[in-house]
Amino acid sequence: MTGWRKLGRLALVAMVVALVVLSVLPAWQTDRWWVRQWDYPRIQVAALLLITGAALWLVYGMRSRTFQALMIGVVAALAWQVSHFLAYIPPYPKEVASAGTCPTDRQLSLLNANVLLTNKDYPRLLRLVEQRNPDVLLLLEPGAGWAKALAPLAKRYPYRLSEPTPNTYGMILMSRLPTAGQLMHRLQPGVPSAKVKLTLPGGQEVIFHALHPEPPWPGDDSGERDAELVAVGREVRDDGRASIVMGDLNDVAWSRTSRLFKKVAGMRDSRVGRGFYPTFTAEYPLLRWPLDHLFVSPHFEVMAIDVLPNIGSDHFPIFFRLCLTDRAGERQVAPDAPPTTEAEATEEVREGVAETKAETNGQ
Repeated sequence: MTGWRKLGRLALVAMVVALVVLSVLPAWQTDRWWVRQWDYPRIQVAALLLITGAALWLVYGMRSRTFQALMIGVVAALAWQVSHFLAYIPPYPKEVASAGTCPTDRQLSLLNANVLLTNKDYPRLLRLVEQRNPDVLLLLEPGAGWAKALAPLAKRYPYRLSEPTPNTYGMILMSRLPTAGQLMHRLQPGVPSAKVKLTLPGGQEVIFHALHPEPPWPGDDSGERDAELVAVGREVRDDGRASIVMGDLNDVAWSRTSRLFKKVAGMRDSRVGRGFYPTFTAEYPLLRWPLDHLFVSPHFEVMAIDVLPNIGSDHFPIFFRLCLTDRAGERQVAPDAPPTTEAEATEEVREGVAETKAETNGQ
């Protein structure tokens, strides 16, 4: 065996081992950013496991003990990865039913767009709003330039909450439906979220939460993001009425945190059984995953989900049309989550608050 061939085999073995380790790393229940980031590329890692598994077969052959030992790890890691995102591949059963006919006074359309703070291609978004004509428009990452560019929409959307910021966490919420509520800062002063009541044409009120928490990245663990999601989940369950949570959650729906959020809130994921609908990143087709979400209480059915064309951002906008199928004020979930879920949620909130205090004290 030549030196280069031996080196190539060692590199292949090292890659297989690394992929297996990175597959199970997020099972470690920690908020550390370099662990939590591996929740995102599960589809990509699964694809690499398939490729490296085939390479092992070509290089070593099926009778090789090295091949057999490594393939046990590859198959186990691949099964683990697929178990996380299998629910988003049709024909897996839908978690939110598809609506047939729906009275217009029970329909609600929403457009979510992370516009990217540095993006100045304002007309592309305005054209998209004109085409889709959503009842509710949520813009994330807007700065002062975006706030000014949205002036032509003022007549169409008379209800508006706005906090454009230079830190990539600005938020503008616009609605044609009567809206009552406010922007707030649940954990961090520079990271707004919104909680409002939307009055549908038929007179029923729906609670709408808009979120854009910080992602886990170097120097910033996931504790604050996780705590905000769990805290909103508790609010949804406490309210008990028809509720929607939408936004760039900087998390994938198959992560431990998102699953905990759903259990705490008693909400459902509109993507399950329908597809991945990846919205990030717009620049690199092979590195995409769903970061922009819509979760609903059991009061709703789905009429449409569409990932929309690029508007110059690193995210694609996403459009939803829902049908309110039950009375908005009727509780559809138990008033309390299971004790183990509540205990885990309490710990997440505690860790998030502690992380916020540590950052504040370190400034």
